[in-house]
Amino acid sequence: MVSSRISRINNPPPVIFLRVRRKRSLLNDKTPSRPPVCAHSVVRSRRRTLALEITGDGDIVVRAPHRTPDSVIEGMIRKKEDWIARKVAEIRARPTPAPHEYVEGEMFLFLGGSYPLTFTDDGGCTIERLDRLYVPRGMAPGIRSSLKRWYMQEAQKIVQERCAYFSMVAGYDPASIDVTDARRRWGSCTSEGRINFSWRLVQAPLRIVDYVVVHELVHLRQPDHSAKFWRKVESVLPDYRERRAWLRGNEWLLKI
Repeated sequence: MVSSRISRINNPPPVIFLRVRRKRSLLNDKTPSRPPVCAHSVVRSRRRTLALEITGDGDIVVRAPHRTPDSVIEGMIRKKEDWIARKVAEIRARPTPAPHEYVEGEMFLFLGGSYPLTFTDDGGCTIERLDRLYVPRGMAPGIRSSLKRWYMQEAQKIVQERCAYFSMVAGYDPASIDVTDARRRWGSCTSEGRINFSWRLVQAPLRIVDYVVVHELVHLRQPDHSAKFWRKVESVLPDYRERRAWLRGNEWLLKI
């Protein structure tokens, strides 16, 4: 599976503790010169392997099987401590996207294209995307909610179509496909075979949407990110590494 505003820091100290959902510290280096810099969460599920995820906001999440000892998770964090610090620094060094003001002429992304927001006075009640993003002026007071609903509706149509196509290619059929308001994950797959996608994903080019779709479809059979998982992704999308790199490098543009 693939994944708030990002603040800039220059030299983050190493990660030295891990906080699980029950509020107990797993890692607690008492060295005075290395104070804790962030809190992390452990998500336990029916998965078979350990995974460490750094979200687009620089948060660190460990995903583990239900009975994984805390000592094993602690060991993994310590082993990857330098890598964690480096990746968090890279994420937090990215530019901070300006918040949308929802004013005439402001640019909004859709499938990689930029569309200026344009209010219309024709008395209509639907948002249309042509050469511009046309919004009836009557929606202006609630424009944020109206645009969100529009994006979600469009995202539902797009991911349904792309999942239908790639399900035939990969041979994996999800139990259901839903669009959510997720901010930290572009897609997710449950043990029951349900696939979810963030509506924000449809701001990216279609080839990036396809990468996330294939990623989640493969998770239906391969729940981890093992070599077997990536071989299957590559068999469907030979250039998946390029698409993945684009998403990692540009996800900050897709915040809305």
